[in-house]
Order: sequence, then structure tokens, then C-alpha cells
Amino acid sequence: MTSIVQICNMALSGIRAGSINDINESSLQAQQCKLWYSILRDKCLRETNWNFARKIIALVPVTDVVFNKPYAYKYPNDCLEIERLVGPYEQVTTDTSARYWNPSGCYNGIRYPEIPYEIFNINNTKIIGTVQSDLRIDYTAKIENPELFTVEFALALSQLIAAHIAIPIVGVKDGRALRSDSLSLYNSYLNSGIASDSNEKQHEPVESDFVTCRG
Repeated sequence: MTSIVQICNMALSGIRAGSINDINESSLQAQQCKLWYSILRDKCLRETNWNFARKIIALVPVTDVVFNKPYAYKYPNDCLEIERLVGPYEQVTTDTSARYWNPSGCYNGIRYPEIPYEIFNINNTKIIGTVQSDLRIDYTAKIENPELFTVEFALALSQLIAAHIAIPIVGVKDGRALRSDSLSLYNSYLNSGIASDSNEKQHEPVESDFVTCRG
């Protein structure tokens, strides 16, 4: 069972800096881990659309007036990065002729472009302005429960933390080399995680535009 302390101890182990029992303890190691953990977790989540952090929900319309955009929606509180906006035509119905959107961007013989949007700050609230109604959003969510992390994500995050705490804890002389090693391992674990996530998806074969959009 993955925990915050375990991830921090993996980071500390990588730079040979001992271990902690609690992230709130008074040791330098714990203080540095606590300083960096949340922001680096979110950075790691943003690196790709991790399966365990992916959400698709209905957007909540708002009445705020957004410049040059006829529709406005509330930006989800837990959204770290938008993958795309999802149109109402992307759904399965009882009509056997209907089908999901596919990678070519076609639905029932009609090509639909990606839905354009912009992010605005309206009265200190993040708003999504766009040109269509009745939308959903596909996004990477802020996942705070480490028990939901994949092994690759936990390993990548631990090395990213190690890279940022190496110099403050170990010192400049040895810390620079340890930081470089940790960043190298971070990229390795990150790429492994992206590949693993991709293998857990069933991809629809991509055909030519003529085949997929001829109707």
C-alpha cells in the first residue's frame, strides 16, 4: 500500500539521506519532502493523461459573460490539465447506427473538429469559454490519495522529489550529481509509466479519412 511517507523515503534513499517516520516531523528531510511533495505530485500528474487520474464529467454552465465566447462553464476544481472537450455527439445510444468518436475525428460519417476553448479569470474564478453547449470535459485530475497511484507513477514521483531535495539535504558538491541521476531515473520511470498506461487501452484502428468519413 503506497503512502506519502513511503514515496518520500524512496526519494531520500535515492540520495542516501536516511528516512522519515512522518512528513510532519521536525527533521530537515521531512521539511524538504513536505515542501516539495504536493507541487511535484501535481507536476508529475500533468506530464501525461495517466489512466488513474483521468476523469470525464459534464461541465457545469455558468452565467458569466466571456468575451467572444457564447458559452461558459465552471473549470473543475480538481482539474490539473484539460485533455479535450467532449461534444454531445460522442455517446452511445440505442440507435445502432450511433457510435463513439474515433481517433480520425469522425462520427457517423461526419467530421467534427476539436472543440476550441479558452480559459479566463472571471471574478477570481477560472472559467472555460467555448463555442458549444452541452459539453463534457476529459481531463487529468488532482489525485491526492497515493493508494491510487500506479507503481510507475510512485517511482517517478520519488525520483522527481529526490532531484529537488538533493542539494538542500546533501549539499552542492554531492547534490548536483545525485540530482542529475534522479532526473535521469525520473524520465525513465515516466516513459515506462506512459507506455504501461497505453497498453491498458483498447485503441480503435485508425483508417483513412475516405473510409472513416464517407458515411
